[in-house]
Amino acid sequence: MSKVETAIEYMRGPYSCSQSIMCAFCEDAGISHDEAKEIAAPYSGGRKIKCGAVCAAELILAAKYDKNTASKLKAEFHEKFLEKVGAINCKEIKDHQLRTCIGCVEDAATILEELLKR
Repeated sequence: MSKVETAIEYMRGPYSCSQSIMCAFCEDAGISHDEAKEIAAPYSGGRKIKCGAVCAAELILAAKYDKNTASKLKAEFHEKFLEKVGAINCKEIKDHQLRTCIGCVEDAATILEELLKR
């Protein structure tokens, strides 16, 4: 199963949007599944304004790369996510029904997987 598929399955199960991304990509961040689940918990449901899947992708990039590289990749991630979804702010995505939460997880995982392959 790909990391994108894993993230979607986690989202369908007991995990939040942020936990789904963090747990699917925890190895890339050099952390355990349990650590990823705990770290991601405060970022779900728009509690940090941004979509939780976006926040989790940012955390993965920050853990894997040096500050400059992570910053560039985060900017590229935001650009690609905006192209696909139309917003990064959770409330805006939900209020305008731009994408479902599972859709946001799928899009974030797809973009993140692409960026990590470089």
